[in-house]
Amino acid sequence: MSSPGNFSFAGGGVADAYEDLLVPVLFEPWAHHLLAVQDDWKNKRVLDLATGTGIVARLLAEQVGPAGSVVGADINGEMLSVARQRSAASGHEIEFIESPVHPLNLSDGEFDVVVCQQGFQFFPDRTAAAGEMFRCLKGGGSVVISTWRPVTECGFFGAVCETLESLGEAEISNTMRVPFDFIAGEELARPFEASGFSNVSVENVIKPLEIAGGVEQAVSLAYATPIAPKLRDLPQAAQIQFRDGLTECLRQLTEDGTTMGKMASNLLTARKPV
Repeated sequence: MSSPGNFSFAGGGVADAYEDLLVPVLFEPWAHHLLAVQDDWKNKRVLDLATGTGIVARLLAEQVGPAGSVVGADINGEMLSVARQRSAASGHEIEFIESPVHPLNLSDGEFDVVVCQQGFQFFPDRTAAAGEMFRCLKGGGSVVISTWRPVTECGFFGAVCETLESLGEAEISNTMRVPFDFIAGEELARPFEASGFSNVSVENVIKPLEIAGGVEQAVSLAYATPIAPKLRDLPQAAQIQFRDGLTECLRQLTEDGTTMGKMASNLLTARKPV
């Protein structure tokens, strides 16, 4: 099994491809669901951890209003560069900081809410990460965290792994599995309970993956993930086999030409006692 350290969004144009291809299809739809957990964002000061290219932060900026504020934090400077560009282009006032999750370069009791979409599974010390969220929250503040469930429950990405393994590329497949298979749902609550949070709850959320461009666009999405540099390094014949094999898997997966199976995510909510 790969470790989070082997899964990188840096280099190879991954950050731009992630924003242009994966965000509209995958991360923006799920961000709307993540933010729907909170009834009222108005006037809140919110921290978006592992902000990536900033889609959650941009959606938050629309909801907190002029009296609220949003800070996006990430360790990856390339992703933050794209986040700043897209935020400026859309007119959103968001502060982006480059920082590890522990220690966070932020003050105690600074935020009303901490959110983290699909980043917690990559943190090397999850208890320390949850502890930093606890420290940065005001009393009564809350966290909203999402992590993917196993790749076998996430149709498109399961097809990518299956295709790679059929070609003998288990190493690349294992890298692709990291966001899905590196933390089990039952393990997600423990760091937050250990850090002093109350009302810790984990829900299993399932949504279809809709790709308007069908199978052809779906195949191109594999090249917007962090395994893209490894795919491009394969011999040309192997790349053709990968594209052909994935195309066949996806044709078997879809019934209507645009729905590429389902995606499943854990959704954790918790509160810092007053």
